[in-house]
Amino acid sequence: MLIGERRAGTALLEFALVVPLFLLICLAGIDFARAFSSALVISGANRVGLQYAAQNPGISAIPGVVAADAGLAGLKTSAMQYCACSAGGTWVACTSTCSGKMTYTEVTSSVPFKTVAPWPGVPNSLTLSVSGFIRVQ
Repeated sequence: MLIGERRAGTALLEFALVVPLFLLICLAGIDFARAFSSALVISGANRVGLQYAAQNPGISAIPGVVAADAGLAGLKTSAMQYCACSAGGTWVACTSTCSGKMTYTEVTSSVPFKTVAPWPGVPNSLTLSVSGFIRVQ
């Protein structure tokens, strides 16, 4: 009887030591999955904004298109247009007249992210952002 009681006590001690570590690993996995999921959502929404820019002139509607696709609270999107007179050339004002002018649109999206629990060495809140360029003309 004494040997069985020792084994039960050992199992209880092992369980008490392993469960907090297991829960810590699960919580870290949840935080990582949430951050990865948010990054994928804003990346996809940013891509939708770039596709919209390629098909429609003007950049004023792009933030609304990106926000509608992402559906995330706190999403911030900006769109800028750049022009170049040749491929790989320097940026010029889009109002300038030059032969072979190409117009590019850059869409940048960012969303704040807050972890479930504070982690040592990892910021509790951070900003996930993505940016992309597309030639529109």
